[in-house]
Amino acid sequence: MKVIPLVVAALAVAACDDPISRRGTTIAFAPTAAIVAQFSPQVLPFAVVTSSCAAGPVFTTGFSLVIFQEQPSFLDQVTLHLLDGTNLGTSITFPRSQLTGMFGSTLVAGSRAFSFQPQFACGLRHPRSLVADVVLLDADGNSRNVSVSAAFQ
Repeated sequence: MKVIPLVVAALAVAACDDPISRRGTTIAFAPTAAIVAQFSPQVLPFAVVTSSCAAGPVFTTGFSLVIFQEQPSFLDQVTLHLLDGTNLGTSITFPRSQLTGMFGSTLVAGSRAFSFQPQFACGLRHPRSLVADVVLLDADGNSRNVSVSAAFQ
């Protein structure tokens, strides 16, 4: 019975063994650059476009999505979620092809503001907040995600 703790201890020591560093090679992990995104203005205006929908009014808002990124990246996708406080709401996704049509280049090097004027379809009560899920692609094709939210006036 005393053999079991000895075997477990030997396995634990072997698991901590680092054969890579014995060969003179070390592996370093560099921190990834932070992505910061924010809405401008930080409290969003909204307007009712029409209230002729049976399911509820159509809303619109205007804002800039400002992205700060040290490593040059491309804005690949933006999904906007209009929330009414019930965690239910409508969303609009802008894929890269549509973003390119709206802004030309989607390159973010340092900081860049992207202006949006989305219109949300019928079905929501009074909107309380907007969430943007942003996907950026670096030069190697690796994606990075960031979310940002803002309340409505």
